[in-house]
Amino acid sequence: MIYDKPWFWYPAHCVQLAFWLLAVWLLCSGHRDHWVVSLATTMLISHVVELPLVFRMLRARQPAAARVIPLTILFGLTWFVPARRGVFAAG
Repeated sequence: MIYDKPWFWYPAHCVQLAFWLLAVWLLCSGHRDHWVVSLATTMLISHVVELPLVFRMLRARQPAAARVIPLTILFGLTWFVPARRGVFAAG
């Protein structure tokens, strides 16, 4: 299935990395009230809140916290859903 291929998920990861970089650049440039910074803050909070769920979902794959935490914070469900399916390593 197409969802079981890493290349399917990589474009979403690239977009998310570009988004995070833009948000950091705006924040460092003094544009704290920009909508991108607000959205990035909301996404950051939601990704941190979903960490317990991710660890439960990946329990069978023996997740390593040093891998799960940063990848979940950066990519959210576009990382942990494929990781649960075995597309990306969780441990």
